[in-house]
Amino acid sequence: MNSDYIAPRFHDRVALVVGGAQGIGKAISVRLAREGARVVIGDIDEAMMKQTAGEIADQGYSVRTVLCDVRRSRQVDRMVERVIEWYKQVDILMYVAGVVQSLQFVKTGEREWDHTLDINLKGAFLTARAVVPHMIKRRHGKLIFMSSTNAWDAEAELASYNASKAGVFLLCKTLARELGRYGINSNAVGPGLIRTRLSEPFLKNPRFMKRYEHLIPAGRIGLPEDVAGPATFLASRDADYVNGVLLFVDGGQLA
Repeated sequence: MNSDYIAPRFHDRVALVVGGAQGIGKAISVRLAREGARVVIGDIDEAMMKQTAGEIADQGYSVRTVLCDVRRSRQVDRMVERVIEWYKQVDILMYVAGVVQSLQFVKTGEREWDHTLDINLKGAFLTARAVVPHMIKRRHGKLIFMSSTNAWDAEAELASYNASKAGVFLLCKTLARELGRYGINSNAVGPGLIRTRLSEPFLKNPRFMKRYEHLIPAGRIGLPEDVAGPATFLASRDADYVNGVLLFVDGGQLA
């Protein structure tokens, strides 16, 4: 057997990956597709979304795309409607969309605060609200939200990001309590420092890296693929009795 072979755990599943065009979201989209899921990528970056979908399709896997601004409830509702029109079901929601901006608290304005909370937290709420009724009807579903180590261990100059990611986890826990009786699992993933477009400014900052380099026992910065495995585990049948957890993927940073 090919050493790269991955069993199709999701061959009968439809997965909506919101923020799936690049970075961690792309790695998750690719992993789910490789394991048999019919993947729908929802994203605001149309060019990157088409590129990622093309790469997945070229490998012979199932993928579709929907342009969506997660801050707009009508666009979110329409995105989920398209998934239902295409496949009549949505089994997995991966909410990965997110932004981060480093600002001193006293320099953080309402505009910066609202922008971060709208995408990181409000978008998660709007998307889950649109998806959950369809999962309740089928008495099955997996909700996975991208939180962060910052939900547990806040960093200076990231007030809006820290608050948004803590809010994402509490949303996740609330849904776990409310929806478990319908066969729906709600969990979150808490990545540490991962090499993505969003983390580039931090990785290029010598002061930041000097502070971080000794904090990760694994001895390296994480890759998007490091997060994709744990995230897809939470979406799988192997995690049917895992509910309301925040799974840190941080190389031991919080150990």
